[in-house]
Amino acid sequence: MPEKQRTRRLRKYEADPKCSISAPSNETMQLLSPFGPLIAKTKLPSELIEKINLFADQHISETDSTEFMLPEEIVFGGAPSLADIVGRLINNYVKEAEGSQLDRAIYEVFWIVSQYQNTPSPVHFHSGDISGVLFLKVPDEIDPSQEERNYISGRKAGYLNFIEGNKQRFSKSLLSVKPEVGDFYLFPGWLLHGAEPFIGEGERRSMAFNATLKVKYTTT
Repeated sequence: MPEKQRTRRLRKYEADPKCSISAPSNETMQLLSPFGPLIAKTKLPSELIEKINLFADQHISETDSTEFMLPEEIVFGGAPSLADIVGRLINNYVKEAEGSQLDRAIYEVFWIVSQYQNTPSPVHFHSGDISGVLFLKVPDEIDPSQEERNYISGRKAGYLNFIEGNKQRFSKSLLSVKPEVGDFYLFPGWLLHGAEPFIGEGERRSMAFNATLKVKYTTT
């Protein structure tokens, strides 16, 4: 491989020293986040949430947790389609994370996860280069005490927990996010994540996907 091409490919692994995560009141100090995976968060349109939920309602039990795949007509149908919207977000993510241009996203699967109380999602990783989670429904009511961290992996309230590394001083290793309808998270497929079970009435419903990416590397 030519030296210039190899340098371009390796550059995506180098942290940006200007990547600031906060602006402390003490202006002489700046906190940086130079290492680790990037997690993107955004909101998806309410009409898209409604479309996915209308399909899911036909396949979900009112009492039993379940998982099932979304068919192609739900993923690729409509203008813009779910695949189109997710593809644009992946493109933005790739630009921010690697400085590369997305050529195409090869979707492996989109699926629905429906959970009722006492149903966990054990810590796991996904296949492919990139994955995502979209919250479609949240439990009707959660005891506030469950939002206190009572496990190393996060809160026992149906939170989505991302885990990277282990317990080390001066190093963050856990991000625990509260489910909100419409919130959509993008992250590397290898990033460990899971959810503790919630206790309460209602359903925690989410959509997930895996994709393999083909990118174009810039010449600069």
